[in-house]
Amino acid sequence: MSKTLTDLITTARFNVRWFDLGRRVQPISKKTAEAFEEGAAPWPSPYLRQAWCGLLLWPADDSTEGAPVVWFLQLPLDEQGKLLLPIRDRFLKQLHQALYPQGNGSKDPGKYLQQALEDSGLVFTPAAEKRAVFHAKAARVLKQPASDHYPAAKAYAKDPASFPWDQLALQGMADLAVRWEEERDALAASLPRFAAPALIPLCQCLESEAIDHYLAEPLIRRAEKTLAEDEPDLNLVTAIIRGVSHSIATGMRQQFLLDVLQGVAGTHGEVLAAIGSRCHADLEVPEIAQLWLENLSASQPQQTFNLLLTDLLFLPQQRNVLLGVLRNPQRKESVARAFGEFLSPNGS
Repeated sequence: MSKTLTDLITTARFNVRWFDLGRRVQPISKKTAEAFEEGAAPWPSPYLRQAWCGLLLWPADDSTEGAPVVWFLQLPLDEQGKLLLPIRDRFLKQLHQALYPQGNGSKDPGKYLQQALEDSGLVFTPAAEKRAVFHAKAARVLKQPASDHYPAAKAYAKDPASFPWDQLALQGMADLAVRWEEERDALAASLPRFAAPALIPLCQCLESEAIDHYLAEPLIRRAEKTLAEDEPDLNLVTAIIRGVSHSIATGMRQQFLLDVLQGVAGTHGEVLAAIGSRCHADLEVPEIAQLWLENLSASQPQQTFNLLLTDLLFLPQQRNVLLGVLRNPQRKESVARAFGEFLSPNGS
């Protein structure tokens, strides 16, 4: 019997490409996936102590008919972020039994693999924007064109006034986000004029893209504009935080986060959750980590504090910085109280 999922899929004459769908949608290299499957290395970006995986399968033989198959698997991790091997072995056994009932090969491996997947208890349904981004990225892997919704999104990006935003589909926005480099000039010029209901899903898709300052800057300026209003659109601010979270314009983003955390918006639950879940790398900056923990502990329920902190303490890069703030004798009372509750037997 195969020792890893990739081996079994390959034996069934399918190609496979792994993706991470936890904090954002990112392809995982073959080497990284193999090391994770073998239990030799942790999942590169665990989220809520799970590996949220997207597997794209397609026939290895070009002459074989059949549409690509997509699996979304939620795999529990151990304390080191590595795959729990008993769960892997149980799943492999289920797949092997489905593929080779009574030792006989199957002429339709995709059908039996799908059934075994559904019976495994490891399936999850990604958020709509992640699913759309996954399909946009999968199309590129398979060298397929963008969806039929892309032309409308592209037309809107060229001139928001010329196309009704309520006719845009999420899949089209995901295609646009994945192709941001091709559409960078049009987007940079038009982002200030995007309707908020169109900009929010675009930003949710851009969180998986390493956009540069040409797009990060107009997005941040848009957030600053609404923050200056009497009743700022905090849903838009939250989306923009997500949209710039993977940007290579690190300094620009971190200054933006500091400004947000020092204002009223910095106590908003969704804003704090977006920073904690998407801008986790920025919490390696002690000043940002301190403000985030102070706002989180002072404004949010203990359950929310526990959930976000448990997730982040699972990440080695963030753990030491956050613990430094949490254990600082000069910490604010709200931080001391929330951390004490977190450490209590009934806390985390």
